[in-house]
This record gives sequence, C-alpha cells and structure tokens, in this order.
Amino acid sequence: MNRFFWLTLLVASTTLCTPQLSHAQFETLVRHLPEGANTLVLFNMEKILASPLAVQRKWAENQENMFESGILFIPPQTQQLVMASETDFELMQPHWNASVVNLSDEPSMLTVSERYDGSIDEIGGQEAAVLSNNTYVVKFGKFIAGMMYPADRQKAARWVEEAYANTGRKPLGEYLQQAEGYADNNKTPIIMAMDFENLLSKTLIRQRLDGMKSLQGQKVDLDQLAATLATIRGAMLGINVTDRVFGAIKIDFGQDVTFMEPYAKALLLESLGHHGAMIQEFNDWKLEVTGKEILLKGSLQQSGVQRLFSLLDTPQSLHAMVSSASSSTGSDPASKQELVAQATKQYFHAIQLLVTDLSNEDEKHDTYTTGLEAMWYQRYAAKIDALPILHVDPVMIKFATQVSATLRQSQNAMRSVGIQTASQVLSAPDAQVYNYRTATGPWGGYGYRYAYNPRASARATATQDMDIAQQAKIKGYATANNLMQQITVAMADMRREMTEKYNVEF
Repeated sequence: MNRFFWLTLLVASTTLCTPQLSHAQFETLVRHLPEGANTLVLFNMEKILASPLAVQRKWAENQENMFESGILFIPPQTQQLVMASETDFELMQPHWNASVVNLSDEPSMLTVSERYDGSIDEIGGQEAAVLSNNTYVVKFGKFIAGMMYPADRQKAARWVEEAYANTGRKPLGEYLQQAEGYADNNKTPIIMAMDFENLLSKTLIRQRLDGMKSLQGQKVDLDQLAATLATIRGAMLGINVTDRVFGAIKIDFGQDVTFMEPYAKALLLESLGHHGAMIQEFNDWKLEVTGKEILLKGSLQQSGVQRLFSLLDTPQSLHAMVSSASSSTGSDPASKQELVAQATKQYFHAIQLLVTDLSNEDEKHDTYTTGLEAMWYQRYAAKIDALPILHVDPVMIKFATQVSATLRQSQNAMRSVGIQTASQVLSAPDAQVYNYRTATGPWGGYGYRYAYNPRASARATATQDMDIAQQAKIKGYATANNLMQQITVAMADMRREMTEKYNVEF
C-alpha cells in the first residue's frame, strides 16, 4: 500500500459521545469503501486500548502523547479504521487509496481544510474538503469520514454515489470479505489482507524459482511447486494484543500445500524479503502447514510492528503534533516560546524514534537483502520529510532535512550494490537494459537513482542477479553504517543544543 494517505481529523464539535457500530464492528465502514480494492487493513482501536497490555501501560491516558511522539500513528479520536487500495503488486504501486474512519467526535470539514491548507467542497451532496496533499475528505455521517488519494474528483464523486446507492452493498471481493469476517468473528483488532487471486502465472513463478536460495539443496519438483503457488488466493496478517503482542501470517491457496512443509518457512521469508515486508521477528515464528494453508505465527516487538505499518506509508505530516494549547496561547511571548519548545521536542522525538529503529535493525541486517535495506532508508527518510513543521524551531527543521538527506545517502549506498551489479549484468548473456536518473525529493536533489524497466525487471530470472550482487555488499553496508553513526552523533549534539536553548530536557 505504498503512498497510502489517511488524515488526522481535528474536530470542532463539543459533542463527546462515542458512536456505536453494529455487532459486526467493520461492516458499516467497509460498506463505504470504493469497489475494486485488492488490499484491506482493519483497525479496532477500542479493542486494542482495552487489552491488558494497553491498560498496564496506560495507553488510553497517554494516547495523545504517544501519537504526537510518533509511537502511535492512529489518531486519538479513532474508534475503528478501514483502509483499502487497488494496488499493482508487481510494481508495488497503488492506483488509488481510500480509508473510512469511525471517530469519537464529529469531524469538521472547515477545520480539516484550514489545518491542511485545503478548500471546502461538496461531492454527491456530502460535505467534503480537498487538501493540498492531493487528498479528498468526505463526511459520510455524523462520526464517519472517508479519505481518498489521489484527489480525483470524478472518482471521488462516483465513490460517494456508490456508497449511498445501496445500503447493503458489499464492495469487497470474496477473499477480502473473508478478512473482514475474520476480524469480526475472531475479534482480531488488526488485520492486513491482500487478494492475490489470478496474480501470477505458473510460467512466471517457475522462472523465479530457479533463483530462490531457500530451495537450494532441497528435493523439490519445481514444476509442481510453481503450479501450486499459482493457485494462491491471498495473504492475511492478523495482530492481537493481550499482555503481549502476537501476530500470524496466513497464506491461502487453491490446492493442497502440505508437500511444501520442509521448505515453506524459508521460501516464505525469502519472498517477504524480496517484497520489502520482512522483519526480524519472523525468523522465530512457528510454522504450520495444513491443507491449503500456510500459517506462520509468533510474538512481535514494537519495532516490528512499526516496520510493518511503515509499509502503509501514512505520512506524519498529517499527524497533529501540537495539542490544543496552540489555540490558546494568545500573544504572550512566554506562551509562544513554550509552544515552540513543545512542538520542537515532539518533532525531535519523532525523528529520534525513526533513527533509533533503523540503527537497531542495522545491527541485525544479515538476513536482509541490500535492496530491502535501501527501501527502509528511503521510507524512513520520507517519513522525516513528512513530519509537520508548524511551530517547530527552524534550526530543528534544517537539522531534519540533513538527517533525511543522510538517510538517502545510506539508501544510495545500498542501491549502489544494485548499480555495481547492473554493470556486470549488462555484460552477461540475455541481460536487461538498466538506466540511471536523478532523484529529487521535497528538499531538492539527493543524488542519482538506479532505475530500470520495472515490469520487465520484475520478471527477470533471479539466479544470475543474486550471484553478482553478493560481490558488492560489503562496501554498501560499510558506507551505510558509517552514515548512520554520523547521524547518531549529530542527534546527540542537537539534543544538547535544544535542551540548552529552551531549558527543557529533550
């Protein structure tokens, strides 16, 4: 769900009552989704906050502070949230993204448009706002709002019309409907599901299997395996919170997969790594293979959860990082200074959280591909770029741009492994053609990027590429690690500077 946008809705209502959904918690929200989605994410924040772990750690009491610090990325007003997209899985790019949220307070389109530099609109007779980040917000009910990216007005209008055309509509396909039912029936508070029906041909899968390291040394009928993998229906990730956080990945097929048990886990983890969805905890998860299903389950740490949800790419620029104090400071210079100090501290802590997570994972990168590591650097740099800067000290903003630029240098260091690989692949038989172009982000240019025909490259035989890539890994890792050490030193210096400037412990 790359580039998936949803909004923090700031409310202007004094009503504090909590809306009640039907017994099927997500049914009403799902009914408002657009048709054609092949990915679905469901969050039940009420259930999460009622868990023993949440009660013990006082998540509900600290929800706003956790949200502002970047630890929690679901806004405090959220009761339930559904997100969906129609994604090109081969290129990992969405055609559109949409979300529908059930809030504890009534959203104001005027407040939303003012905060995010947008304008008021009306679509299909419903209050709406179009925002400067190319997102539409639609008010579907007193406590229900929908968001769509990109802000295609015609598509948004059709979406609203469809949502009200039939109160019993079911916009999801069969597999994603099962995911919705699983969330309701099993009371699982977080579900991520992807519909893979008819995604890949067995011919294409067979070509890719030749290069899978997890199959080397195994007695495998690759033709049979390819035919079986081609029947894949979809995948679900469920996350439950009790006194700990547990997760499970379920892969569903159209035929029996029990013959895959000896190598199923290794094959699954390698595939997740190639698609940027691998986290360290998966290595310790337990495997179960029964009938037409592969199940991997185990515990999750905070870092793992954060990495999984970073795949949704929900930009922190939409997070409310300053409390209601911002509306009551008046003209008192002391109050304004306090507001800047608060906003700057929260901004710094959000950066610190992301950098610390990357640094911790870098120490365990032996199971990652260089391409995967480059992806994490890019995602976290983008998240830093997207942090809201309202009331933040300009010195801190400049520092953040330097941090994100350095992360992109680390990204380029890891991608240079691919560039060096390409120069060798070009001289190999049947090589693909690779190109290079300058990459420019919101803060200006940050170096060249290794680019290629994405669909043709995605279908290339992997064996030759993986063998050649191994030769360039050491240099890439050394450069990236050195840059991360520079960031760590700079973070300590900035923390000291801000603490002295505002007389507040950063």
